Amino acid sequence: MPNTVEIRKLDAHDPLPEGQRRRVVVLQRFDEDDPRRIVTEITLSGSPGPSEVVQPRRADGTAMSLDEVVAAAQKVAESEGIGQVFVLDRTAGRLEHDVIEHAGDHSFPGKTLDDTDPEDGETGPDMRPRVP
Repeated sequence: MPNTVEIRKLDAHDPLPEGQRRRVVVLQRFDEDDPRRIVTEITLSGSPGPSEVVQPRRADGTAMSLDEVVAAAQKVAESEGIGQVFVLDRTAGRLEHDVIEHAGDHSFPGKTLDDTDPEDGETGPDMRPRVP
C-alpha cells in the first residue's frame, strides 16, 4: 500500500514550519535580485547536515508551475518517509502584488515596509540594486 503524503497549504504570511524532525517545504516567492521573477523551491530539512534546497525544472529547462513543484515535493516526501509537504505561496498576498506593481519598490504611499538586509549591506524600503 503506497504511503500517502498530506499536502498542507499555509497562508502567504504564515511562518515556515519548525520543530519537526524532517520536513519538506515548497516555497514560492519573489526573487531577491529581481522581484519581477518568481522562484519556486523545495526544501528538505531536519536531516543531519544542511538543508537541501532545489529549484526544480522541466526537462527543457523551464521553471515548473507551483502545482508541478508540489507534485515533485510529494515524491521527495514519499521517498524520505515524510508524511507532509508544507506549501507556502509568498506571492499570493495583496501587499506582495502592490510591491510587484511598483517594480519591487516598497516605499509607495500608504504602506510602510522595512526591507533591510544587513548581511547584504542593504537598508530601506527598496529591493532594487543599490550602488555602494
